[in-house]
Parts: sequence; structure tokens; C-alpha cells
Amino acid sequence: MNGPDDAPVKHPAWVEVTVTVPKPARDAVIGWFMDRGSAGVQEDYPGLFPAEGTGPVTSGDPREWAGEAPPNMTESVLLRAWLPPPVSTESAAAALESMLKQLEGQWPALRDAQRQVREIESIDWNAEWKSHWKPVEIGRGFLVCPSWEKPPATDRKVIFLDPGMAFGTGTHFTTASCIEAAEDWFDTVADRSGVSVLDVGTGSGILAIAALKLGARDAFGIDVDPDAARESIRNADANCVADRYVGTDRPLTGQEGMFQLVFANILAQTLVFLAPRIAATVMPGGCLIASGILREYEDEVTGTFLDLGFTVVSKRHDESWSTLTFRMDGPRESDCAPRRGNARQ
Repeated sequence: MNGPDDAPVKHPAWVEVTVTVPKPARDAVIGWFMDRGSAGVQEDYPGLFPAEGTGPVTSGDPREWAGEAPPNMTESVLLRAWLPPPVSTESAAAALESMLKQLEGQWPALRDAQRQVREIESIDWNAEWKSHWKPVEIGRGFLVCPSWEKPPATDRKVIFLDPGMAFGTGTHFTTASCIEAAEDWFDTVADRSGVSVLDVGTGSGILAIAALKLGARDAFGIDVDPDAARESIRNADANCVADRYVGTDRPLTGQEGMFQLVFANILAQTLVFLAPRIAATVMPGGCLIASGILREYEDEVTGTFLDLGFTVVSKRHDESWSTLTFRMDGPRESDCAPRRGNARQ
């Protein structure tokens, strides 16, 4: 007779997400998957596997590539990712739809994109997934460490963060470059203890948490995804800054108050749409760090914020993405109206 110890171990199920997207949208969607905990994103298109047994191409870490992939001669690419528990098919599908909706303005073909979200049989996927996530140095002074790892001895400030359904683990250029830009800005601040921070599209809360660990007085995170807003609060608690952090899923109105530092790591089209509301929250002389911008949309985003009274302070790039640091150049007429204090809801 088999005893209890002989019973097969049941591991939490993972969620497989498959979506076909236009080629220009590839990088944006891969970045979205990677910062939700997928250890890689498999892509497929006709001719990618010319010889049987060559295996899939995994996007994300360039070190995983062996030689040049054959070119994609079609107009689209199929992307498949595996999201770790405790993500449900319902929450994954809702988050995917929200992301695709944001991208439709840039790539209208996404309205008809084929997509599938399903639960898959689990072996010890959790152990396999965790093996890909190790402490990683970000910027000049941070170490992002998953909760199951003991951080190495370091002089860096440690941010404990587990990959999940909220954007922002530090591994993607957009997140890491925002932290680098924030470190540069804090170096110019005489009294960090007076800095108030707004994080638009906070996701995991990593940018707000980093700012708090750099000495900011308080931070307010906004994300229209309720799961992300809740996760940002949990992450703030895990990093012992919950007493200085508030998160909400209420949409940005522009009446949240005035902040010395504002992050907006969101997609370019959303940045342009929200620009007047974002601008209304940056106090004169304050800093806006904007990312999530594919390089082909950098000029449009830059022009939008220049028209709203900002000056470009610095730019950061990788092959696909742009991160822009702006300064608000003095009072505008709209700043003369009374405003509420920093929102705490």
C-alpha cells in the first residue's frame, strides 16, 4: 500500500499566454511578459525552425541566442509566455486585454490579434522558474532580490521583489533606466527628506520603493490594474516602507497634488494621452522620469512634454527603448489655482 509520502506532489498551475502581434509591437509585448515573471518568451513565425530539432528561440536575455535567427518575412509574430502562480487565467486574460488595448492606438491590427490564455499542467515549474531569478544589481546602488533568495553581502540597497502580474522587476531596461535616472536626480537634491514622489503606472511599486530607499519622504503609486495596486502595497510592506507609501487603482486625474519627482513608466501612447494630467502633478523645478517609450515614438513624447513647459535633462536608450528625464521649468498659469495636498487615499 502506498503511504502519504508516496503520493505525487501537486505543484501550482502556471498560465500559458499566446498572442499573435504585428512585428513592430513585438518588443513592447515581450517587455510586458518579462516583467510579469516569465523567464522567457518563445516566438514563432514561418521559417524560424528550418531544421527539425533546432528548438525554440527564447527572447529576453541575448546570451540565450546562438547565431542569427532567420528573418521574419511576414507581418506578425506569435509570442508565447508562461506566467507563474499564483496568477489565474482570469487575471492574466484581463491584464493582457488591458495591455493590448493600450497598444491599439499604435498598432490597430491588435484589435483582431489572436490570443489564448490557458492553465497548463504543472510539474515542478516553480523550482524551474525560480532558478532563473537571482539577485541582480540595478543602477549604481540597488540590488533587486527575490524573496526566496538570501541577498549576498553588499553595500547596495536591497529591494525585495518577486516577479508577478505587476510590471517592474528591474530586469527590463525601462525599469532599470528609471532607477538610474532617479539616482542621478537625487544626487542634486539637498534635502531628500522633503521629497514627495508620484509613480504613475506603478506596477510592482519598484520605482516608488527605490525612491523611498533613496530618502524620499513619501510616495503615491497609481495603477489602473487593481491587482498591481495591491501588489505594490504588499511590496512596500516587504521592503519596510509601507508607512510612507500609498497605492491606488483610481485613474490619474491631475489633481493628486504637486510632487518633486514623478515617474511615468508606461507606453508612449498612454504617456501622450495622460501628458496634461501628468504635467499638472509636477511642481515647478520638479523632475519627470518617463519611460516605456519605443524609440520610434521618442520625438512625439518629447514634443508633447516640451509643449507643456518641460525641458529635457537627459536621455537613456537601448536598442528598442527610450527613457527621458524632464524638468518642469517654473510656474505656469494653471499652477496659480489652489491644489489639494499630496493625495493619501
